[in-house]
This record gives sequence, structure tokens and C-alpha cells, in this order.
Amino acid sequence: MRFRITAKLADRECGPPPAVCYTESQLWMNGSPKLSRRRSRKVQPRIVPRGSQRDPEIRATAARYIRSLIKLYEMTDPIRGAESEEGKLERARRAIELWWYLYGELLLWAQSQIAGYEFGRANPEVMEKLSKVFDREITVDSHILEYIGLGFSWNRVNYDDPVMEKMDELMKKYGAGLDDPATRFLIRELLMSRSANSSFWRFDLQFALYALNLGHVEDIVRPAPVRRQGNPVQLLQWKVQALQHVYFHVGKGMKKYRALQLVGDTLGQSTETLRSWEKFISGDDDLAMKLGAAKIAGELEADLDKHSIKEMIELYGAEYHRSTTDLEYACFALKSIRSTPLEKVREGLRSGRRARKSGT
Repeated sequence: MRFRITAKLADRECGPPPAVCYTESQLWMNGSPKLSRRRSRKVQPRIVPRGSQRDPEIRATAARYIRSLIKLYEMTDPIRGAESEEGKLERARRAIELWWYLYGELLLWAQSQIAGYEFGRANPEVMEKLSKVFDREITVDSHILEYIGLGFSWNRVNYDDPVMEKMDELMKKYGAGLDDPATRFLIRELLMSRSANSSFWRFDLQFALYALNLGHVEDIVRPAPVRRQGNPVQLLQWKVQALQHVYFHVGKGMKKYRALQLVGDTLGQSTETLRSWEKFISGDDDLAMKLGAAKIAGELEADLDKHSIKEMIELYGAEYHRSTTDLEYACFALKSIRSTPLEKVREGLRSGRRARKSGT
């Protein structure tokens, strides 16, 4: 499930970035910067020559992200004292997000070339077919590899590209894709650098991905030694759904102990069990956001039905988690609660317990 972001962080200097979609796993929490009331500058659509996969305005595009990154870099300097600590975690997360947008603009071609290369290594028979179709030898430096890799991306610089259209048709015809070993090789390549500042996590992850393709499991990718039942990821999502109903009722004014009883009785679970789920979930910023969002949804249900997010922000202000307002998360939580009654949650919990265990 995805929804479009309309609000802007006060830290955002570069105007509205390219259209951004966030998944339901992005979550709300307190302590992030307040909404800026500045009017956003309009970004003109890019005019890309037919057949090109390069943004002719890339310097201006990259400059907007770099300006914002530099601003965050400077305003969070410890030498500025306590004032630079306000919202620092959220600003750190925002900086990483901006970096990935800059990567997406400036390095999509490189990612695509490497993805195409790894695909080719794993699918030599498909490469032979493509070579015949395009009537040329495909080498490690061929543009064809970039087109193959670009096909795995969500977005492209230019959709008016006859070669890309033909490649899409061929890949669909051949039923071709990146398998898990090729994907691990790709991620390993994308992590390659001798830069020391991020080596403490990149080097271990690179080696672990390489080892997996040799049948060896390094500790960094080994599942945690916890008691599991069924599919733990699926079960956790249903537990969050259950607790969202609790917090929604609390937001509507119900006492928490009564909300726990109400939800627990419907699910066939004790209040102690629900509290144990809550304790576990509270240790995860993102999952805890879902509960906070459900409470806001209960408090503001009528207004969320009547007003747009922009109007809600004007009425109530906004706080942020991962560059998204709490009111947007609340809107999503309200839709989720309405579309997932407790009877459905109960069936989901049962299905999760019966599901095949994943991992080793």
C-alpha cells in the first residue's frame, strides 16, 4: 500500500522533491521538527530528449539535494550546543533519505549497468537471445545492460524510449528476472568502496552476502535465536493490527484496560498477552508509530473524514517521522482499521501461526 506525500519538513530547502511514495512500514513518533508554513516552489517538469535516459537538468536537480544535505550537516553540528540537538534523529534520517534520492537521480544509470551485468552472468541463454534480437554483441560495457537493469527499477528518467519499451517486452516474453544469488551479488557490488567511514557495516554485509552464495551463513545475517511460531514477520504484523484497534478505542475516549479487554475477548487472547505484544512493539520506533497513529485516528476520526491532510495540518499542526506527518500516518491507520476488523485480525493470527517458518 502506498500514498503520496504532500507535506514538507521545515528542513527542506530544495522545494518539493520528485513524487515520493512511502510504504505502510514507515511510521510515526514524537520529537520531530514542526511543519514549515513556507509556500513550496513549483518544480517544472523535466524535458528529456526522446530515447535518452539522462536528465538534462541533472546539475540543478543534484544541487537542490546537495543544498539540503549541507544545511542539515551544518545545523546539527554539536558545537552549536543544545539547539542543534532538537529533532536531530529525525534530521539524521532525513539526511539519509535525501542521500538516496540523490543516488536515485545521479547513480541510477550505474546501478542499472551493474544490475544488467549481474543478470547477464546469471542468464547467459537470455543474453544470447537479446544479442540476436538487437543484432549486436553484448559486452560488459554495452548500453543494453543499462536497459536491462533499468527494467528492475521503479522509476525511469524517460518513458519515451523505444529501446526501453522493446526491452520491457522482451524481458516479459522471456519471463526473466534477478534471482536471489544474482541480487546478492548486485547488492555486494553496490556496497563496494574503500571509504572507511561506513566500512564498519558495509564490509561485514558485503562478505555475508558473498558467503550466502557459497552456502555459508555469517552471524550478521543469521536469524536471532528467539522462540518462533509459524511465520514471525506475518504474526508481528497481525499483532500490530490488533493493538491498533486498542489504541483507536483509546483515542475515542475508552479507558485502556477496557479497550484491551474488548479486543482481547474478540481475538480470544488475554489482556496480559496483548500487553506483552505491546511491550515488544514499543521497542521499535516504526511499529510504535503505528500505535500512536491509531490513537490519533481515534481522536480525530471525524475531522480526518471531512478534511484533506493539508487542511488538517493547518488545524492541528504536524510532527514527523521519516519525513512524513503524523496526520498522514493517522489517515492510513484509519483506513487500515476500517478495512481490517478484529474478526479478520483473528483469522490472520491463526494463519500466521500455521504459516511455514522462514529462515534457518
